[in-house]
Amino acid sequence: MTDPNEIDQQADVTEAVSEVAQAGAEAVEAAVASEVQPVSFGELGPGEVQEEQRNLNLLLDVQIPVAVEVGRTQMSLEDVLKLVPGSVVPLDKKAEEAVDLRVNGKLVARGEVVLVDDCYGLRITQIVDTASRIESLR
Repeated sequence: MTDPNEIDQQADVTEAVSEVAQAGAEAVEAAVASEVQPVSFGELGPGEVQEEQRNLNLLLDVQIPVAVEVGRTQMSLEDVLKLVPGSVVPLDKKAEEAVDLRVNGKLVARGEVVLVDDCYGLRITQIVDTASRIESLR
């Protein structure tokens, strides 16, 4: 059987803990409320844009390899050594399929081959989105 004095002591302790917890919560709320201040941002100026533009201008004359990939195939070294003028190498793409434009080895766009003043060219029909570019790296 439980002693009535012990029950009263437990009730007093529970009440005291509750009061301390409530006082602590109120103190935290008051501290947070007193420390919260509105944020103000300064005017955005053209300074950063000009800096970025200057950095981009440093790269504009850098040359990088650009290649148009009509198709691919795998051949054994023996078959490569048998190639002569007039040999036909079958590729993995059909004639009507878009060809790939690769910049520095990475797929950037797709398009169709065109003839411009007796020279081949590429008419870009699709710019590859970021997700597709990442997938092409795998």
